[in-house]
Amino acid sequence: MNKSFTILFGIIGIYWILSSVLQQGSFLLLIPGILSLALVIPIISNRYAKNLVLPTLLYNLILTSYQVYSSSSILLSRFIGIEIFIFLFNLILTLSIIYLIFQTLRSMNIDIS
Repeated sequence: MNKSFTILFGIIGIYWILSSVLQQGSFLLLIPGILSLALVIPIISNRYAKNLVLPTLLYNLILTSYQVYSSSSILLSRFIGIEIFIFLFNLILTLSIIYLIFQTLRSMNIDIS
C-alpha cells in the first residue's frame, strides 16, 4: 500500500470512530472505522490488504456519499459555516475514495469497461 492509501484510511478510520463515539452518526460506524484503521497497521495490511482494500473502499464510498447528500440537504435549510466545512470535507473524502478505487482496480488489472 502506498502512502496515499495509508493517509486516507487513517483519516477515514478516525472520522468514522469519532462520528460514532460523539453520537453524530450510528454506533455501527465504529466497524468501518476500525476496519479502515486496521488496514493502516503494516502487519495486518501486508497479509490481508489485497482482500480488504477494495471492499473497504467501496463501503467507505457509500458512507461518504451519503454524508455528502445529507450535509448538502442541511445546507439548503440553513447556512452555517461549520456545515459548509463538513460538506466540503465529505466531498473531498468521497472524491479521494473514488480516485483510490480506480487506482486499486488498475493495480488489480480489473477491466471496468
